[in-house]
Amino acid sequence: MLTSFFGNSKTANYIILSLALPLALIGRFVVQDQQGIFTWQLGLALFGQSIILIFALLLLDFIVRKNKLTQTNTYGLWWVFCGLVTAADLGSIKQSLGLVFALLALRRMMSLFNEQNLEKKIFDAGFWTFLVAAFYPWFLCLLLPLYLAIVKINQGTWRYYAAPLMAGIALWLMHSAIIVVIPEFGSSLEGGLTTISEGLRPLSWSWPKALWLQLSYGAVVVLLAISMVLLPLRQREGVSIRQGHLQWIWRVLILALAIAGFSPDKKIEVFLWLALPLSAVLYANLLELRQHSLLREFLAFVPLVLPLALLLLK
Repeated sequence: MLTSFFGNSKTANYIILSLALPLALIGRFVVQDQQGIFTWQLGLALFGQSIILIFALLLLDFIVRKNKLTQTNTYGLWWVFCGLVTAADLGSIKQSLGLVFALLALRRMMSLFNEQNLEKKIFDAGFWTFLVAAFYPWFLCLLLPLYLAIVKINQGTWRYYAAPLMAGIALWLMHSAIIVVIPEFGSSLEGGLTTISEGLRPLSWSWPKALWLQLSYGAVVVLLAISMVLLPLRQREGVSIRQGHLQWIWRVLILALAIAGFSPDKKIEVFLWLALPLSAVLYANLLELRQHSLLREFLAFVPLVLPLALLLLK
């Protein structure tokens, strides 16, 4: 059933997921909203959010194909689709754009393993990282795996280490220029500065309050643990992902779980922007392993637990 459908990457897969995403978001609004008031402003916001999230799905598929992280299938997109339907704030354009910017940063970091046009890739990765961090400062932690990837580059130069910082300076200069031309833009960012100051409070560990979010992070932890055991042992079965990419994903996922634990109010964003797309790669690689057809079919239905948990475990 699901394995036969998502086991390939035909055009029908993308069309069905793209059409189902806005319908699922509207259905979630109808089920969750007590008053059931659907205004045209909300409808317009949901439409814009759906367009951005569909683009994010296609961007993730491009990243996976370009870096050969999985075989030719859409298992990972199915995992991300269920996660988006569950975790995305309805009508939040800002959160959806943050996902796209985070994927653009991850795309550049993933491509560093090809060791071509490295200086431009590192600059771009730093630019997108600082752009997201302008609204959510915890995203600056992603500079750590970026520099770890730079360290492993053969024939690295000082320019590689300076490129992310230069990207941050370039973004600051662009922001300053916009404020000079449009002074109102600076006042509109005062709320963002307050968010940054709140995000830099003393660290304290906390669990997600929502049960569905606890299950979501639990699923990520299980995928991480199983992949760290099975994928290296069964590398001969034709696992397409390279060891460099696999180890980097493990490190970033562990970092994402730590950020989620210490983040006071951005646990959903950490899940959407880091944990969800990276765990999708592990999920697809595990489904590609040789296993009984019934077990593979069961694993294909597992992502449905996320939206069901949202509806049943509020």
